[in-house]
Amino acid sequence: MNGSARVALLLLLWAAFVPAPARAQALDADEIELKVQVRERSGEMASTLASWVEMNTGSWNLPGLEQFAEVLAGPLRDLGFEVEVLPGAEIDLPGRGRVRTGPLIRGRRPATGVDAPLRLLLVGHFDTVFEPDSEFKHFAGGEPATGPGTADMKGGLVVLFEVLRALATSGDLKRASWTVLLNADEELGSLGSRPAIEAEARLSDLGFVFEAAHAGGAMVRSRRGLGQFHLSIEGRAAHAGSAHAQGRSALHEMAAKILRIEAMTDYERGLTLNVGTVRGGTKRNIVPERAEAWIDLRYDAPELGIEARGALEAIAQEIVVDGTRSQLWGRLHRPPKVSTPQVEELLARHRSVAAALGIELPEAVHAGGGTDGSLMGAVGLPTLDSMGVVGGAAHTDREYVALESLAERASLGAILLRRLLRERLYGPEGGR
Repeated sequence: MNGSARVALLLLLWAAFVPAPARAQALDADEIELKVQVRERSGEMASTLASWVEMNTGSWNLPGLEQFAEVLAGPLRDLGFEVEVLPGAEIDLPGRGRVRTGPLIRGRRPATGVDAPLRLLLVGHFDTVFEPDSEFKHFAGGEPATGPGTADMKGGLVVLFEVLRALATSGDLKRASWTVLLNADEELGSLGSRPAIEAEARLSDLGFVFEAAHAGGAMVRSRRGLGQFHLSIEGRAAHAGSAHAQGRSALHEMAAKILRIEAMTDYERGLTLNVGTVRGGTKRNIVPERAEAWIDLRYDAPELGIEARGALEAIAQEIVVDGTRSQLWGRLHRPPKVSTPQVEELLARHRSVAAALGIELPEAVHAGGGTDGSLMGAVGLPTLDSMGVVGGAAHTDREYVALESLAERASLGAILLRRLLRERLYGPEGGR
């Protein structure tokens, strides 16, 4: 084979395996009208976000979560949804004992006049990491705007509601059976709401999560799995001077275990462990009797999570300081969200709509943060993640949202769902 023939063959092979760039299917007249209507509501969307951000919904602020649940239930009822505000689940957590999570909102709206309609599941959360005593309390306008939950994810909730409102106006809301599920314990790992999310995902054909997009509006293709663990150690207190030898330092034991835990991180395999908080001891001159630490685990493959959990259990059982006792609590609360052909198809269609709207999206990314989309994907539901606003710096006092992205992402989401409804992608007839 001569050189030119070899080059031609390589080009043919490349074309066969590299996906073609998304081609924009031009907006029809109804989609243009939808875009205009959403754009006209930009100011109202920003005002809604500002008022929602001012209401504290920290994961442990149960009165605030219950009040805000009713705020969210109203617009759903106005859109014809049958809405239930369900009490949160009781869970056991180290340091808190038996506690109840915030309420769960479930809204259902059946299709009308459509045989075997698509069953769509839209998911979001309304708790934040900022409790009432946080100094980061208020919405500050501007571009970008800042405030607790602006991106993660009250901005996404504004987009979700606007998508539904736009589809109601266009007459497309009646073409599918809808379930909206909004939980109040996502920032805790959805430890209480996970069974409900998985159950609804098994009953649905397509899933959409309105968490924030990444930089520049990039969608999430896949996500890492997450685990959270709590290590507690008991030792024996003693006077640090006259009876030091009689003490059994829980902090000494903890320090030895931390070194082992942090050493498990393996970037090449996609495994990271972070000892995020450590507490222990009472005073400088007392051998510390107790210590505790919270550990964050991230992993790219399910078997890595199982392996890491086993290693943590082994470390907890080892004794470095005689006379100490260790106890490990933990959950693998987010499986990895893997890319599938169905997810790739949804991403391609999303990119096509963006191109039609004149939005240039970066390539989809593999993300380290977890969402409930991981739970949905793990039970087999094709799920498009990061449908929310463009923003960033989540979980910090610099959290922000690009206000212009409210209307942009609502238009994008509404037109995408409208097209999927009409094309019946992954509908009941073909299954998943």
